[in-house]
Amino acid sequence: MDQRLTILSNPAAGGRRSSAILEHLRSEHPNSRIITNDDPAGVRELVRDLDLEPKDTLLVLGGDGTIHQAVSGLFEASPDTLPALAILPCGSGNALAAALGVKSKLIAEETLRSGRLLPIDVAKVTTDSGTSHAINVVGWGLPARVTLLAEKMRSSRGLPYTRAALRVLLFGDIAAVNTHYDSSVEARDLMGLACLTPEAGGGMPIAPDALLDDGEFDLVRVKPTSRLQLLLLFARLTQGWHLRARAVEHRRAQRLHIQFDEPRDIVVDGEMQITRALSIEVIPSALRVLTPR
Repeated sequence: MDQRLTILSNPAAGGRRSSAILEHLRSEHPNSRIITNDDPAGVRELVRDLDLEPKDTLLVLGGDGTIHQAVSGLFEASPDTLPALAILPCGSGNALAAALGVKSKLIAEETLRSGRLLPIDVAKVTTDSGTSHAINVVGWGLPARVTLLAEKMRSSRGLPYTRAALRVLLFGDIAAVNTHYDSSVEARDLMGLACLTPEAGGGMPIAPDALLDDGEFDLVRVKPTSRLQLLLLFARLTQGWHLRARAVEHRRAQRLHIQFDEPRDIVVDGEMQITRALSIEVIPSALRVLTPR
């Protein structure tokens, strides 16, 4: 495997821990190709130019944001000749790794040696700025506002996403976003999330029953409600008990088109964008990922 293994590391995702892991992998896989890039915006272009083939394995050291950029680069290069993807989670958000059962460095290393390949769904996401490919979640309204604040709080102690969510719910902007769904249905969303994985936002179980390979995403929307009701809903959400709440709509879909009333912040696998139009389409079983046996 070493001759066909490429290791992509984002040192910014794991700090000193990431550097130590990379040195360990270098000794374990001396024939592998190792590439580092601490600029998330540059990962996509870097991976696009790696010239990887189906018999290759790309191991990504990082979180959902780094994986998002890497997967987007793979699809941009050649969607018909994708390598296998392996993950060693060391980012601030590791929802895909959690869904795969890769929850530690030891499990990741064992999976790299003897894991099985699982074809998982990928979402093609089209916005005003172009196309990318998501493996976790696309969010608008409150999720985007919370993510922006969490980024500013990332150096603080504690769980930045949970703390940011509470701060927004208690004191921040909870105005609904005006949307048109599929060019006709008008709606107002406090929160909207299209989920490929059960977890999002620092491990919150937004779509507890979401599957990686069912050819659909789970659409979770929250209608306008009071700040008090949002706080109560947040308490239920942390336990995955929110989907039956009166203000919540939940359904599964293969594709979705949204037109916002004005350019809005959205979050795609933890990465921020601004757009007025948003299209999401699931590509079933598009990416082979190593998962524990």
